[in-house]
This record gives sequence, structure tokens and C-alpha cells, in this order.
Amino acid sequence: MIRKGQIASTILVIIMLGISVWAMPHLPVDGKFATHWNLQGQADRFGGRNMVLWFMPAIGFGMAVLFSILPLIDPRRKNLLRSSLPYLTVWIGTFLVLCFAHMMMVLNAAGAVDLADVSAGPGLLRWIAVFTGAFVAALGAVMGKMRPNWFMGVRTPWTLSSDLSWDKTHRVTGWLFMLTGIATLITALVMIPRWALVVLVVGSTGSVLYAIAYSFLVWKTDPARETLVPEEAD
Repeated sequence: MIRKGQIASTILVIIMLGISVWAMPHLPVDGKFATHWNLQGQADRFGGRNMVLWFMPAIGFGMAVLFSILPLIDPRRKNLLRSSLPYLTVWIGTFLVLCFAHMMMVLNAAGAVDLADVSAGPGLLRWIAVFTGAFVAALGAVMGKMRPNWFMGVRTPWTLSSDLSWDKTHRVTGWLFMLTGIATLITALVMIPRWALVVLVVGSTGSVLYAIAYSFLVWKTDPARETLVPEEAD
């Protein structure tokens, strides 16, 4: 599992570095370039040449190291290693989003695309929503395969002290995330892209809040749940 994630993230970091190297001659050393856009496609944050070219690849390298280390330090390491499909989905999906964001930011700074343009801005927003919706749907599809661990998943006091609560909560949350992702994707394709992001935020937030409440209700019905009795508190 770790080797596959490292190979995929290495390839994507190399792609990001390649884009940056290509763009270097096109970016003035003392220039200021857009690094963030609002929902109207207007730049609202700017950074220097080094920020645009190297920040995202550096973040990617750090995340690759983090994803590689977590399975080795988790007290429930075996469970996390058994969750290889959802773990790789999160790992590689996160890197794909990072690579896409880096590519768009660098191409805009180099003048290859104009994200402030009326036609390009909404188009970019639409594809970001489609990409993110597909990622959330894919995550939901594999969420039920997550085994109890300390670093990934719906980690509430009740899922961490009841395997039954963990299993049921992740199956239900997986379906909610799938529906949210599919709804986001469809909304992005047939409606105004901004509405797709609203669907994504509302759906994801609602799914998480429901998961927290549901995990407690299942925990209450689990006779094997872990609890702390008063004499153990000392």
C-alpha cells in the first residue's frame, strides 16, 4: 500500500515540478501573481514567483512523507494497512487535486490561460466542482472498507471505542458522501458551477454532522462498547 502511494505521489510531484520548470522563463523574478480566486473567478490573493512555482510541490513532498509515516506509527497499524483501498483513494485523490490546482495557478501566471476571463473562470470552476465531486463520490464508495484506526475516517469518541459504531457509521457515511459527490457532479454539469460548490459544502457538512450523531446512537446499543466506570477513573 505504502509503495503504491509513494509511486503515485512521486509521479505527480515530478509533473508539478516539470510544469514549474517549464514556466520559469515566463515569470519575472520580481513579479506578483494570482494564487487564489473567489467564486466569481476573480483573483483575491497574490504571491511571488517562488510561491507560485515551488510551494505546491513542496506541500506535495511533505504530504507524501506524512502519508508514508502514518501507517507505521498508528497504534492500530494492522487495521490501517487493511484499509489500503480507502487510504490510497485519499492519498492519490488528494495529490490529483493538488496537481490540478498547481497546474492552473502556474499556467495562469505564465499567461497560458486566463482564469480572470469571463469564459475561462466559470469553466474552471465547473471542472473543479466536477473533479471534487468525483473525488468525494469515490471516497464514499470505499469508506465502508475503512477499519478502525487513529488517523483516517470518522473518528469520534464513540467510533473509537466501539467497532460496531465504527463499521455502521462508515457504511452510512459512505453512502452520504457518494450521494453528495454525485449531486455535486451533476449540479456542476447542468447548472451554475457556484451552486455545485454549495451542494458540496452543504452535503459534506450535513454528512459529517449526521455521522457524529449516528455514531453515538450506535455506540449506545453496542454491548461490547468500551466505557469508563467511576472506580477506573482514578
